[in-house]
Formats: sequence, C-alpha cells, structure tokens
Amino acid sequence: MKVPLPTLEVLERTRRGEPVDPADVAALVNAWTTGAASDAQMAAWCATAGLRGVPYEASLAVVRALLAGGDRLELGRLGPTADIRSAGGVGDSALVIAASCLAAAGGVIVASTGARSIAHVGGVLDAVEAIPGMRSEMDVEQWVLQARDSAMVIAEPGERLVPEERRLASLRDATATAEGDAMVAIAAAARGISGGAAGLAVEIPGGSGALLPDREHARAACDLAERLGGEWNRTVAAVASERAEPMAGVAGHVLEVREAFSVLCGGGDAGLADSACALAAAALGSAGVDGDAGAVRQMLRDGRGAAAAERWVAAQGGDPSVVAHIDLLPRAAIRSTVQADRAGIVSATDAGRIGAAARWLGAGRLDPGQVIDPLAGVEVVARTGAPVAAGDVVAIVHGSDQWLVDRGAEMVSAAIVVGD
Repeated sequence: MKVPLPTLEVLERTRRGEPVDPADVAALVNAWTTGAASDAQMAAWCATAGLRGVPYEASLAVVRALLAGGDRLELGRLGPTADIRSAGGVGDSALVIAASCLAAAGGVIVASTGARSIAHVGGVLDAVEAIPGMRSEMDVEQWVLQARDSAMVIAEPGERLVPEERRLASLRDATATAEGDAMVAIAAAARGISGGAAGLAVEIPGGSGALLPDREHARAACDLAERLGGEWNRTVAAVASERAEPMAGVAGHVLEVREAFSVLCGGGDAGLADSACALAAAALGSAGVDGDAGAVRQMLRDGRGAAAAERWVAAQGGDPSVVAHIDLLPRAAIRSTVQADRAGIVSATDAGRIGAAARWLGAGRLDPGQVIDPLAGVEVVARTGAPVAAGDVVAIVHGSDQWLVDRGAEMVSAAIVVGD
C-alpha cells in the first residue's frame, strides 16, 4: 500500500509544476478536512492549482474527497430533475430566470443548492436573501419536499451535502484564491453531484467580471465540469459566456433580483433574457426534456415563468407580489450618482472594477466574518455605446454607509470609460 506524500511535499511539487499522484492530492484534501493540514496549506494548494492548473485525475480525486465529507442525494424518483448553477459573474441573475422558466415547463423539477458570493462575483443564495422574507437555508428534508411539491428550490440544504466544499469556497474567498479553471469546475461539479439532480446546467463566464480571465478558460472549465459529472452519471450542459461588462448593467443582490423579475414579467434587459433562455434550454436538454431557447422565451411572453417564480418565492417564505411589483423590493438608504467628467461616448464598462466596487460597498465580503448587505451595489445608467455630456449621470451607487458609498463612487468612476 502506497504511503501518501506529506502535505508539504505535495505543495512543493505542485508549485514546481512536477507531476503529483492524484492519490496524494486526495490525501491532502482529506488531511485538510480532518484538521491534519491547515487552512494555510490548503489555500497555498488552491493558489498554485489556480495558476498551474490541475490534471483531470487530480481534479476527480478532489471532487471525490469533497463528496466523501457529506451525503449525496439521488432525485430520480421525483421525475426529470435539473440543477441550474452559475460559476459566478458580475450581475449574474440569469439563474433565477432560467430556473423559473424550467419549473414552468411542467414535468421538470429544479433542485439547486446555489452558492454564496465569492471574490468580486455574486452568489444566488445572497440574492435570495435580498427578497423580503425569503429563506436561503433549510434542512435537506425540507429542501427535497419543496423540490417535489413546488417544482423549484434554490437554497442551502443544511450541513449534510458537501460541507467541505462550502468550507473550501469560504477559504478561497478569504484568501483570494478563487480563480482557476479546475477550481471553478470542481466546485460546480461537487455541488451538482451532491444535490442529486439527473441533469446539471452551469454557466461559466470568462472576463474581468468573472473568476476566469476569458472565454477560452471558461470553455476549458466547461469541458472539465462535463467530464467530472459524467463520472457520477450526471448529464452536464456547461455554457461558456463572456462577462466583460456587468450583466444588465447592475452588480448587487437586490438590484440583480429586480432585473431578473423584470425579465420574467416580459421586460428587462434583452441580453440578460438571451442568457437566461440559453441556460434554461441547456437545462432542459440535461434533464432529457425537449425544448429550446425559443420555447423558453415563450414562457417569458405568456407569463408562465413569472407565475413559477411567484410560487417559488412563496414556498420559501417570501412575498410573491414582489415578482410583478419590483418597486416593493427594498432600496438602499444612500444612493449617490456618478457623473461623466467629459462629453463623448461610453466606450467601456469594466465589470471587474464594478464588481470590486459592489464588494467594497458590502455586496461581497472583504473579511470572512462580514455580513452581506443585500441592498448595496452599483447600477450603470449609461451603458457602452451611449452618448453622454459632461455632468450626465453614468451610474448610481447604492449603500448604507456614506464613506463606503463615496469610495465606491470613485471606483465606479474609474471603471466607466468615456471616449471620443
């Protein structure tokens, strides 16, 4: 029987780019889950893995080690099931729209464990908490029953499913080691496999407003997530996208929810609607149900998607009237405008900087113990290509602390480029 390498040796070999036996990588993860390896050592491995990449067999070993720390559901008895996920992007509310349309399709159950905000990108569980009264956490029995009875659940199902993956996500967030094709794919696969849905649709964006630098890296992460899911007989449909600008021009949880509900009610941002329809169509395919983006768009036009969202909000304790009446959603106490300092055309809006500003305002975490402010965020008023005059409002900064809002406004001003 092979004796695993010491943790320090695994770290040094990984840093040097030398081959490491997948069993030794698994031993490192297992040592971390039991306390034999420290958070510092696990963070060091994540940092190096993000820079150098992780071979497939080692990625598979990490997923297996994370799954071993908790239960794994199988939802086949409920009928066609799908988990819809996102690897995280600035302004990322397509998941809520896609899930609502899928639940409206009839015969398809959406069972998603969601995820929290990480680095400068949002998480759907934090967005759920921005809806008045909504629960983002429940025990696994309640989670399964809501999936069965309401055809849609997006919540954290207690501590029984991949608790070590959630702990790893918090560690990556706290140590700025969230990036890396393999780390993104591992997180999506571990969460999706544990939840028990037969199909998994995951959007993996690339660009400054994502965890991966560009679409090429996003495609590589998609390929890896699909291959990993296949090891557990999961049909994974991973969609690579570009996130150079904030989706729908917003960053921040309640702002993203407003945009999602606007699209569900037949309006909203056209690009967000397109992204959501593509993600929902991928989820239908992963669940083995016929349907395409055109069929999903029809659910937006005829109101079925909005009706499914209302049932979902009510099932998780929220006020369903906010879906059709987004003005009922709460707003931040402080709203400050950012103005153009010259006349011209908005030539670029850097999603990464907008996401960083939203994080600074409280939409993300700058330290592990920080409480998310669901009302904080950034609303871009003048999108790329828009003509502006000097003094025109190009963005609105939302927050609860004037000093943070002032600092956020400076960051947003630097993110929006006005050219000739």
